[in-house]
Amino acid sequence: MSIKVQNTSSILQHFYKEDVEDRASKNWEFATIKDVSWLKRRDKKRKEAVLFLRDLDSIKTGLDYHHGAYILQHGETIEDFALAHEFAKKAVEKGDESAKWLFAATMDRYLLSIGKPQKYGTQFRTNRNGEPELETVDETTTDEERAKYNVPPLSEAVRRYKEKYGIK
Repeated sequence: MSIKVQNTSSILQHFYKEDVEDRASKNWEFATIKDVSWLKRRDKKRKEAVLFLRDLDSIKTGLDYHHGAYILQHGETIEDFALAHEFAKKAVEKGDESAKWLFAATMDRYLLSIGKPQKYGTQFRTNRNGEPELETVDETTTDEERAKYNVPPLSEAVRRYKEKYGIK
């Protein structure tokens, strides 16, 4: 029996917006264990929806893959991060230019999850002083290569991160 999902794009868009809104709803740096558990449960449900739609072979457009990649990057496993990167790559291949940064971010998240330095410089951690800093970065990646994926030069990365999240 074959099941067709007529509104895959609107389903993925709904879950994507929900994911974005969940993360904007509070300062997660100071979240409680209860808050984090709540977010992880919601992330898991969104991930399951994306996997279900993938298994039905109903994800078709670049934007669909973009939304799926964004959701999957909030998974917890190496496999989640690898699949998020695969989705981001498909989004770019299908012409979604806005997925270029996500392509880089999912690659970085995947690399860090397997114990390797990130390539592009999209992933941060909080240091002992409570300041954001870049996770370990592969020094062989050039700023020109980062620019291809809408990633700022390393010299600007922390400043832009602070600006984006309103950190003084």
